[in-house]
Amino acid sequence: MKRKGSAYPTPAGSVLLNTLRQMGLGSALSRQSIVMRWPHIVDSVVAKHARAERLVGDTLYLSVDSAVWMNELASMKPVLLEKLNSKLDPDVPQIKDIRFSQTLWRQAGATRKKATTIPPSVENPPDQTALKVSTSNIGSIKNSEIRNIIERIIRKDARHKANPPQAS
Repeated sequence: MKRKGSAYPTPAGSVLLNTLRQMGLGSALSRQSIVMRWPHIVDSVVAKHARAERLVGDTLYLSVDSAVWMNELASMKPVLLEKLNSKLDPDVPQIKDIRFSQTLWRQAGATRKKATTIPPSVENPPDQTALKVSTSNIGSIKNSEIRNIIERIIRKDARHKANPPQAS
């Protein structure tokens, strides 16, 4: 796909990003990118001792390698939240909380413990009709890997809309 008035083709990444935004998934994509960008957002010393595991609703879950660092980061929570939210687009809902769990992931040979788990809840199934309509247009994407990624994003978004995060 060429840009109007340009001799160069449009990068596939920007076409995909624009498509996801048109589908209403830009906000979710921006928020989830915080988990991947964690080491680049925080100080390198903090990144050595804590890693972002997942973002659920408005809460970021961090895995920390010691109780000392857990206390240190808990005291820095307002600063971390401000730094994280400054990296989000202005129209994207902000991250409101950070939860910490201690794991042994930094120790060589240690088996990785699972971070704090979210309590099980009864899930409502996504609206199948809306899901079918949302996924019907991705069949024309020739690259199966990209098609599968987009389908997973659409399905996850449908589950999220059917089961919005509970206010705590």
